[in-house]
Amino acid sequence: MRERERGRARALRSLLPVVLVFGLGVGPDASAAAAQVESQEPSIVTCGVCHGDPDFLVGKATPERENALLVSDSILLDTVHRDLNCADCHPGPAVGYPHGPLAAVSCGTCHELEQIDWEVSVHALNVIDSGDAPTCVSCHGTHTVYGIDDRRSPTYPLNVATLCGRCHADPRIIGTYFSSPEEAQARVAVEQYHETVHGVAVDEAGLAISATCNDCHESHRVLPVESPESSVNRVNVVKTCGICHVGVLETYEEGSAHGEAYRTDVRTPEGYLAPACVDCHSAHSIVEADEPKWFVGIVEECGKCHQDVYETYFSTYHGQVTQLGFELTAKCSDCHTPHNMRPATDLESTVHPLNLVATCAKCHPEANQNFVRYYAHGDAGDRERYPVLFWSWLFMTTLLVSVWSFFGLHSALWLGRLAIERVRRRGSGHGT
Repeated sequence: MRERERGRARALRSLLPVVLVFGLGVGPDASAAAAQVESQEPSIVTCGVCHGDPDFLVGKATPERENALLVSDSILLDTVHRDLNCADCHPGPAVGYPHGPLAAVSCGTCHELEQIDWEVSVHALNVIDSGDAPTCVSCHGTHTVYGIDDRRSPTYPLNVATLCGRCHADPRIIGTYFSSPEEAQARVAVEQYHETVHGVAVDEAGLAISATCNDCHESHRVLPVESPESSVNRVNVVKTCGICHVGVLETYEEGSAHGEAYRTDVRTPEGYLAPACVDCHSAHSIVEADEPKWFVGIVEECGKCHQDVYETYFSTYHGQVTQLGFELTAKCSDCHTPHNMRPATDLESTVHPLNLVATCAKCHPEANQNFVRYYAHGDAGDRERYPVLFWSWLFMTTLLVSVWSFFGLHSALWLGRLAIERVRRRGSGHGT
């Protein structure tokens, strides 16, 4: 049925030059032309007799409405709907002239899957409740609907952030729907995006392959993060990021300790879930991994879950230099790798005893077996795991306390003696 209708539309479109000449002043006026073509099957040709003539529309609506009603065939023939006729979207008014107000167009007639996805989204729910959320027309336009690969389309990758920003950067929308403390991130999401590695790639480098809003949140099925079906929910966000970062996803899932814990929902002793992409890189503040603020902050990120080794790290040379703000010193990811972190018992782990020399040699080219005997996370208070370190620490601490105690007592007694001698001299008249 649809193919037959499109065939008729193409056939009628071939009559366009004749009909437009007749309708634009060669014969009767536009009203008479509309009446004459009323008996024909409705198409872009017959509708264009009136809606392609700006003079005919004068006085029939407000100036803004007149502009909306002015739809020439040249506009439609340049869009993705070039094979449709007017009656496909406006079946009622196309029956004849004059006609009443336009009924709402159901895009789902053709775009059924997109309609289904949109109907379960947060946008659809808000349209029902408040009426200020985006609909098909809000994002795709009315008659100038272009494909997502067309630079003129609002949904073209380089335009998406601006499109979503119409609402998500609007102070009125933000103040109405993102006012609670837990929604603070949503209030600055668009602003932060333009400063991220993704946003800079779009804005400054013009990379149409960089991630934009709909790549992460989907185009039509936009669900809240707490929904298990949301593309940015913890259950799904790794797969979402992996659509672009294929190699990282493979590394993360194929043997890393984080990937294994993520799949099995294992928690740390402190109760933390295994990290997903957004836990380490954030959602809207993603920076390049070679930026200073990333290097300085990576230890803090890892320390949120690994609190025990976080504390021992800062007792080492690496940790103390990091605390001073230096970037060129070993951080967690330098030794354990960013995504392929494995237990030290795994032969493929960069911190396995057989691989430590190669790992340390990245920064210390002359590293050898004696060099890697260094305790990267040694805990002097753990007698069972680090007996040598424990007894050495206990001996040195005891020696230090004893020495300071002895000389402290000695100094106190000496000062006491000096004070007594001075008092005696004054009493005997020999003092000054």
